[in-house]
Amino acid sequence: MAKTTKKRDKAYKPREARRDVLALIFEGDQPLPDHQRATILMSLHGSVRSMARGTGCAQDWHTIVNALNTSQMLCENAGNKEIGLEVVYAAQNAMINVAEACKNPNSPRHGKLGFGPGDLPALNEGIAFYETLLEGVTKRQYTRAIQEAVRRLEMGAVVKVQKEGTKRFALAA
Repeated sequence: MAKTTKKRDKAYKPREARRDVLALIFEGDQPLPDHQRATILMSLHGSVRSMARGTGCAQDWHTIVNALNTSQMLCENAGNKEIGLEVVYAAQNAMINVAEACKNPNSPRHGKLGFGPGDLPALNEGIAFYETLLEGVTKRQYTRAIQEAVRRLEMGAVVKVQKEGTKRFALAA
């Protein structure tokens, strides 16, 4: 028999890989425990504090951006996503401003990861919103949000920060 060479009508969509099956079955629908939430927030607050003082490093910048990306994924999966996305986008844009100023040789903040005027208040709102999300999110939702953020990073669907003119986040009209 000859094989048919007919193309598929729809695109291939791989299934979600479950990495920790026992935790998914027994603990997936429980909220994040206080000690896990405290550990996550302690790392995030330390990074924000060091960047606010002007002593931030690339790891601090990535910690903050990963938290904002995770909150973006949680918002996109929620039913009322427009409410939180404005705050998250403003905070992400503030982080883009920080990276642009660090890369731009004409900037007074060249080579330093620190906040400019208006960036810290926007970031504080984003971090407060992230803390609110962590209070009500389940382990499964948090894990899936992180996995989706990592998947988008690996696909290359991220903002490439340039010296000037980096595209900013905005709500679709």
